[in-house]
Amino acid sequence: MKKLKGGIIGAGKGSFIGFVHIKGAELLGQAEIISGVFSGNPDKSRIRGEELGLASERVYSHYQEMIDRESARSTDERIDFVIIATPNSSHYDLSMAFLEAGIHVFSDKPMAISLEQAQAIGRKAEEKGLLFALTHGYTGYPMIKQARHLVESGALGTLHRMVVEYTQGWLSPLIREPDSFKTWHLNPEISGPSCSMMDVGIHALNLVQTLTGLVPVEICADLTASIPGNPLDDQGSVLIHYKDGIRGLLHASQVSSGEGNGLRIRIYGSRGGLYWDQESPEFLEMMNPDGSSTIYKKGTEALCEEALQASRLPGGHPEGLVSAFANIYSSGFDWIMGTGHPVPGRDFPDSLQGITGLAFIEALVENGRSGEKWTPVESSIQ
Repeated sequence: MKKLKGGIIGAGKGSFIGFVHIKGAELLGQAEIISGVFSGNPDKSRIRGEELGLASERVYSHYQEMIDRESARSTDERIDFVIIATPNSSHYDLSMAFLEAGIHVFSDKPMAISLEQAQAIGRKAEEKGLLFALTHGYTGYPMIKQARHLVESGALGTLHRMVVEYTQGWLSPLIREPDSFKTWHLNPEISGPSCSMMDVGIHALNLVQTLTGLVPVEICADLTASIPGNPLDDQGSVLIHYKDGIRGLLHASQVSSGEGNGLRIRIYGSRGGLYWDQESPEFLEMMNPDGSSTIYKKGTEALCEEALQASRLPGGHPEGLVSAFANIYSSGFDWIMGTGHPVPGRDFPDSLQGITGLAFIEALVENGRSGEKWTPVESSIQ
């Protein structure tokens, strides 16, 4: 089977997420990255392309140049998809331009910086019959698929509470020394209306939706900025009402000193609970009513078929984030090629999940600024 041809926007030198995108897309041999824009500076873009071993004529300095020149190539030579790995505010323009050009899109989260933009991208992808996938990479881990299987099988009984957190500490030095470094994440014009919730809280929300199918009905938010002079939240907590009386708590912080990448979720039901920690991704704990726990391990026979298929190595051999991204890319590639019968929103995050994320962000920002206790979310998604 021929490999799909891909391009990437972003992934400049030193970009860890650019590395993860490229390696995840290429890991399983279904695609290769042959084109890119790595900087608005032509020399920097060219040098980065050389470092990645790309042909000089497939390295560009602007996305429109990339679209025009790739579209002029024969069907067998032009790129089939693009990866968008750039700051938030560029996602809308890039997604719309590539979809309009007939090119499938894999985009970093968030989908855009407003609900209106996200809805427009979703409509454009549907109109063109093209893939739009969001790279919420953590949902590609095998144990996330096992956790979803346990939820769907009824092993937890009736669900009643979701507790999810995403804590990092990389911005905490700015509390002590506000001018020690600069980042676009704290610039509203680039980040959008939120920092911590837009950057990591939206991952936490998507994890709940992936595992349970639940979306918020209404929320009550407490957002704060601990960094002096920071116009955006750098931490916050959100109480969430889901359907059928299910309650939730979401906490996000990027100023939790000493934390690395603490995405953790607990799901509680009438017959048991689940716990998963992204920093120990190959283990899933099911907490039983009698106080005992069942520990599921990646790559073992006790797992469901989806979890086993998402594992590349035998049990006891660690995999990681690149492999999790590869699972999302592989499902997206199957969708493009018409193979494997992947389900959007299940096998890879899709535009509807992206729209849910932006509806959530806008509701919590509105709630945080108002004196109201609860702000509805679900009606905003329609």
